[in-house]
Amino acid sequence: MNTNHQQDLQLAQQTCDKLRSGNSEAIYDIYNQYHPFFLNYTRKKLSYSDSQRALSILDDFWVELLNAVAICSFKGLSSLKNYLFKILNFRIVDKLRKDNRQNSDSKNICAKDYDMDGFGSDEQSPERDLLQKERIRLIHESLMLLTDKSPEDAHLVKMYMEGLNYRQMAQKQLGNTRYTESELDKKVNAIKKRFTRKDTGSLARFKSFLERCMMKNQLAFADILN
Repeated sequence: MNTNHQQDLQLAQQTCDKLRSGNSEAIYDIYNQYHPFFLNYTRKKLSYSDSQRALSILDDFWVELLNAVAICSFKGLSSLKNYLFKILNFRIVDKLRKDNRQNSDSKNICAKDYDMDGFGSDEQSPERDLLQKERIRLIHESLMLLTDKSPEDAHLVKMYMEGLNYRQMAQKQLGNTRYTESELDKKVNAIKKRFTRKDTGSLARFKSFLERCMMKNQLAFADILN
């Protein structure tokens, strides 16, 4: 085992122990190292055409790692980056298949495609690209904190960020079960009430975590809105 792999194994084992003890924030050491690269890869695989979908896939990927199974299974046979990269690649394929997206994106993605290089240059300026990455990192960090405290609120915020309205959120939550219009309306009202409730609603709780993350990074709202 080479030195880099040994260091990766040590990091994975330390993170594993902390996650199993209930410290969900332990994932941030790995998250901060690899998230920008993983996001760029996911956006590339989706042909940069659906940023919200890429964010959704990445969010599910990082939340899944909180259960510690994948991190604790790492044996140092490859780099941790490549190990997690392969898991992410399979998640992208699974997501596309589940969504039944029969388009060029899904046709061009292969579960054995592990090429981590060859990214095309982004046309936007380095400064704007860095700012965009910082926005995304803060949003995902806040979502992960909210998920740890209230998965249901985090799920509502995710659907909101995907552009769903209250009715679409309700339909998604009801899934394939048979329901009447009155039952759907009741669900819509319940979601709206939970999402918009002052101070304790889903959006308010998310903003609270976002503000906390921004304070930790010594940022103001103007820094991520400009």
